[in-house]
Amino acid sequence: MWFLALEAQEAPVLSTELARKAMVSETYLIKVLKRLVSAKILESRKGKKGGYRLKVDPRALSLAEVVRACEMDPAVYACQHDNRECRNEIETCPVCVTMARGERAMFDELAKTTIGDLVDFCLVRGRPVSEMVSRPGAR
Repeated sequence: MWFLALEAQEAPVLSTELARKAMVSETYLIKVLKRLVSAKILESRKGKKGGYRLKVDPRALSLAEVVRACEMDPAVYACQHDNRECRNEIETCPVCVTMARGERAMFDELAKTTIGDLVDFCLVRGRPVSEMVSRPGAR
């Protein structure tokens, strides 16, 4: 998302190029891209001039929306209540209640930042995203 918004390209960007910039495997990235297309955040084109591009204004797209679209499960934490001999009901379990509260707080915070805000951050710093993304082992 960040790379697509930062480059603000009208032409679609290939998944191979996005994977290289994001430093992730293309196989993994394609799964994420499909979810973003299903959520109508991205559009995809097949063929010689195919690829992916943003379908929405980056200033109107929160990080919470992106994370929700990418999540496989609806909850960050899923209690295994049915698979264990837990005597607490989910609504009264102190772990479940605390994790649900933490998840709400996380999404509330993510909702405060848009993809456009990330682009502005990079432009203010005057550095390309590829230099700002942490690499394994780098500080």
